Amino acid sequence: MTDEGREAAAPNDGGPVATDAVRVAGERRRRKTERRQESARRALEKEVKRGIYPNGVDLLAMIGIMLVSALAAGVVGGMLTWLTRWDAGLVNAIAYFLQMGLAIALVFIQRRTRRAPGVTLNLRAGKVSAPLILWGIVLVFVTGVVIEPLLELFPSRYLEQLNLYIGTGGWSILMTVVLAPVMEEVLFRGLIQGALCERDGATKAILLSALLFGVFHMIPQQAINAFFVGIILGYIYYRTRSLLTVIVLHALNNGISYLLLETMGPGRADLTVREMLGGGAIYYAVYGACVALFVMGAVAIVLRLKERSAAEAVPENVDPAAEAE
Repeated sequence: MTDEGREAAAPNDGGPVATDAVRVAGERRRRKTERRQESARRALEKEVKRGIYPNGVDLLAMIGIMLVSALAAGVVGGMLTWLTRWDAGLVNAIAYFLQMGLAIALVFIQRRTRRAPGVTLNLRAGKVSAPLILWGIVLVFVTGVVIEPLLELFPSRYLEQLNLYIGTGGWSILMTVVLAPVMEEVLFRGLIQGALCERDGATKAILLSALLFGVFHMIPQQAINAFFVGIILGYIYYRTRSLLTVIVLHALNNGISYLLLETMGPGRADLTVREMLGGGAIYYAVYGACVALFVMGAVAIVLRLKERSAAEAVPENVDPAAEAE
């Protein structure tokens, strides 16, 4: 046998053990490389996302916009009250229209400055969902009852001042039942939640827009209540993609509150359900039922959001069953 043949026939020095060691070392290097690549990809995505509208700086700017708008409206309202003898309801309606109009305009300017995608306001009557509106009204009511003990921790004088500011009459109806639902939903659901949903997904968009909705109302009791109502409105807007649906729901909620204010009078409009029912067994039964409905509603929202998020994570051209195989 030649030297070449003897070398070919001779086994490797390490045999199978050496081959396995080489394979394991190669697998470790591959995994380490994949981890580095994945880390670099996530860092790049995070850096890119940091610049997408609206980021944290944009959200802080929105809070500043709301404060500036409220200040400007307060100045104009005060000047009109001092210089004219116009009805207080008319002055309040003008000040509110100015406040919301300025806030919406400034957010539009902010979007253009940040070169954000164009705005699509889904004002489609065909997408209005009567069952979701009814469900929303019920959930808003039970939520208000559930959070009452929390709201009672704050001084009632804030709500008394709010009721006196709103007042009654035609101009107050225009402000609370028409202007507020339309302009607030355009700003918080149409502009803010819509942009946040594209950047961070539905859950964060709903929570952040609801938080800004609460900050906008400023008065502690109203702000806390507005935060929870904002979650309900935001969820329904996400479900229906219809701004008109949440405008109708918002208008109905404000209309019911206005009727209570008109019926009971400003001096008694801040009465809680506990005070109305006397705080006895009937109240605790009602409160327990509201807690149960509140929990059911919250669970339904969480489960549906998870379901929608999972469905949106699957590419449209991929069959999940085929992919699983």
